[in-house]
Amino acid sequence: MNRLMNCLRKRRRSFAVAAWGVAAATAVLSAQTSRPDVADMSLIPPGTYWMGRSTFFMVDAVGYFERDRQDDYPAHKVDLPAFYIDKYEVTNEDYARLLAAKQQVKAPWHWAAGKIPRSQERFPVYNVTWDEAITYCQWAGKRLPTEAEWEKAARGGLERKKFVWGDHGGGAVVFEGAVVPGSEGGDAAPMARTSSESPVAVGSYAPNGYGLYDMAGNVWEWVDDWYERNYYSISPALNPRGPEKGVYKVMRGGGWSDSDDRWMMPSFRNYTDPVQRAMTIGFRCARSAE
Repeated sequence: MNRLMNCLRKRRRSFAVAAWGVAAATAVLSAQTSRPDVADMSLIPPGTYWMGRSTFFMVDAVGYFERDRQDDYPAHKVDLPAFYIDKYEVTNEDYARLLAAKQQVKAPWHWAAGKIPRSQERFPVYNVTWDEAITYCQWAGKRLPTEAEWEKAARGGLERKKFVWGDHGGGAVVFEGAVVPGSEGGDAAPMARTSSESPVAVGSYAPNGYGLYDMAGNVWEWVDDWYERNYYSISPALNPRGPEKGVYKVMRGGGWSDSDDRWMMPSFRNYTDPVQRAMTIGFRCARSAE
């Protein structure tokens, strides 16, 4: 009899835990969908993840690349609070609203007469500097994501994987035709815009596990951090925000003109002058959950 009662108590506790889990998940989803200020954003849960590259290539062993191309070592655990990040890269029509608000920014130089190129309203905005990206995000009530936030979001919940969709694939041709993980056949949406002649409308490729689009390919994305090639060896485990100062700003995600496998990896770090404008650099915004 006692064994039976104990078994029933354990089952009640299990059901209670399961019910709490469902309630918690429902609460998070409700909070995300009921807040107009986070529309078209995904809530990234708090917790730790492995940041940096855990894959070792033969070219690393023979010293083919200079040290600053190994700046995504060592892989290390990072603990982040919850945050929101845009599901899509900021588009031309998004950026046009900033210009309409008469903020102190210029239209991208390729916009003839300050107008969005024809039929490119949903293309990611590019030819914007880091400061202009900051201005847009602040105007929208947001901010640029940190490098650590961006990488966690890009991984979509997949730990220590080569790409945002897992370990399979590689090379521009395979990226363009990669099958969505778990799908059957070869007719699933391709995974990234790479080795191409131009970007495409945001959301043209399959999302990652957090519902985020174009975290690999389309355009590189500015993040908040200054670049320091040895930063991973000294960065704090809790919510790292990058060096206090520097010369270059970090950008992540690879771009439409790239064909190197490594540049599509969520761990890959790139950098440039913050005043740089380029056809391959855009951005997305984030905001704290608290």
